[in-house]
Amino acid sequence: MITRLVPVLALALGTLSTPAHGQRTGVLRFELTNIDAERGGHIRCAIYASESTWLNRSQSMQQATAAVSGSSATCVFRNVPAGSYALAALHDADDDREMDRNMVGIPEEGYAISNDDVERMGEPDFDDARIRFDGNDSTTRARMSY
Repeated sequence: MITRLVPVLALALGTLSTPAHGQRTGVLRFELTNIDAERGGHIRCAIYASESTWLNRSQSMQQATAAVSGSSATCVFRNVPAGSYALAALHDADDDREMDRNMVGIPEEGYAISNDDVERMGEPDFDDARIRFDGNDSTTRARMSY
């Protein structure tokens, strides 16, 4: 009996991570400008589907990395289902895969979020960064802040 359930459970669990039948998926590009290439490192981006996972990279829906060369870079997310998301990027100059902050918590590495809303104090809000993705290939843009 158990051996018969294993394929059924595997099939059921596998469908949790794929889009619903017929749901449109596409490529979502996050184009970043104002990059300080002299700092080196990589641009690390993540896409988030909910406020509860926002800025917790280990709980992001998908991650992408772009090389730093020049003042712009693009992170590419593939097979993204239509929906509402928020994007975040980090200029990980020292390649340690985390945001470096000074003693009072101010970021020491570049960062950006979708909708380019990084001007105020404190962590950016998921709702301020939220974009609507219709499943068609598209690009959203933001300026890296340092």
